[in-house]
Amino acid sequence: MGKEKDRISSSPMRRGWVVIICIFAALLSLPVYAGASLGYTETKGPFKNWTQVVDWEADGDLDVIVSHTRWEDLDLSWAGIGIWVNRGDGTFELVRDRGMGTWPFIGFAAAAGDVDQDGDLDVFTQDFGIHLLLNQGGIQGGETGKFISLGGINSPPAYNQGYRDMGGTITMGDLSGDGRIDAFVAGCCYGMNAWEAGYDGTNAPSVSWVWINDGSVGGLQTGHILPIDFLDGRPIREAAPGDLDGDGDLDIYAAVGMPTMGTTASVDDLILLNDGTGKLAAYDQALGNTDSTSVVLGDVNRDGRLDALVGTSAGARLWINQSDKIGSGGPIFVQTEQAFKAAQTVWGRLQAGFSAAADKLGGLYLPYGSTRTKAVFLADLDGDGDLDALLARLWGAEIWWNDGNGDFSRSGVRLEYREDTGVAVADFDGDMDQDIFIGRNEEDYQVWLNDGKGGFKAGNR
Repeated sequence: MGKEKDRISSSPMRRGWVVIICIFAALLSLPVYAGASLGYTETKGPFKNWTQVVDWEADGDLDVIVSHTRWEDLDLSWAGIGIWVNRGDGTFELVRDRGMGTWPFIGFAAAAGDVDQDGDLDVFTQDFGIHLLLNQGGIQGGETGKFISLGGINSPPAYNQGYRDMGGTITMGDLSGDGRIDAFVAGCCYGMNAWEAGYDGTNAPSVSWVWINDGSVGGLQTGHILPIDFLDGRPIREAAPGDLDGDGDLDIYAAVGMPTMGTTASVDDLILLNDGTGKLAAYDQALGNTDSTSVVLGDVNRDGRLDALVGTSAGARLWINQSDKIGSGGPIFVQTEQAFKAAQTVWGRLQAGFSAAADKLGGLYLPYGSTRTKAVFLADLDGDGDLDALLARLWGAEIWWNDGNGDFSRSGVRLEYREDTGVAVADFDGDMDQDIFIGRNEEDYQVWLNDGKGGFKAGNR
């Protein structure tokens, strides 16, 4: 009996030693993660991925354009643009060279829209310049997917430097209110701090601007540029168009953060109000110095106004639109207390703490354990009529359910995701619910098919 007592009383002690040994082993392994992270930075990241859902072949199903960029250092990055063509059943084929003429599949960003109003999709691409590629299908009678390049579109000069952004995005929409598609080109994440005294122009700072579509003149597509000088040097990671002040035209919510390689201090997000002609002016409201990474607009509380879900380096923030008109005198957006905290294990917290310390003390990019959000989406994922949230974090994607009033709760739905991956949300299999596409810059993708009630399963590949 005495031996049994000794055995029982010693069990908690053994468990305590096991816990201590595990913690000690975890701490000893952190330097291994540091070394692995450095190798990761040199060979695989950090990344920017941006997607657009379009009906590329005009066949009634939805395809995905994915723009990938990977930085090796401030002056060197690798980039590619791919089109994932839907076969009609929710399976995809990556198109890179299928007789597409002058299509340049290298570049940092791309966006598609019917610029020349002939019934097919034209493309803006961004590398070290902006190029407009006109599709020769549609009413022109040529082959859809064959392009004619109009050559480079010169951006506004910034500090007498050329256009050298490596991380911006292109957003298309009718900004001038004339029925034609224009473009907002958001500059991001290249160059030194444009506000620093004694700036010597070693690297061109980011510039953002508007391209206004002037239509066809003499059979040629024309357009002009509207510079936005106050955005010079501001790293806009993503721009979302929408009528934010209720006056009937497209405004811009600009998610502003630190460049990928950390050369400019974070600044507040910006609301850019449209005067109806495509000229944008900053609305005077501070929207949080959060190092934003991404943004999506949607009416999350069903009051008829567009709200903003913003991804940040620490997670995400929700801003609720509180006014019908900018002339009401009140603020447009009020930040909620919604935290969108990531579910982390103890090991994940240790990794995150070590990565944060390495970044603060040595400026090292160590992504392990990070809760950084790379992309955000709003869509009715469970079929109840309100907009739910999908957050693609550095090491996984998760869904948050909306209660209909703009209050979100974490679901149990987790999807495989890595930061070298582009994400898109749409009805890809034609069954009237919202599916999730995840694709890399290779022959590798996954579609998560929705059962209509927010249950997801991996589809055929």
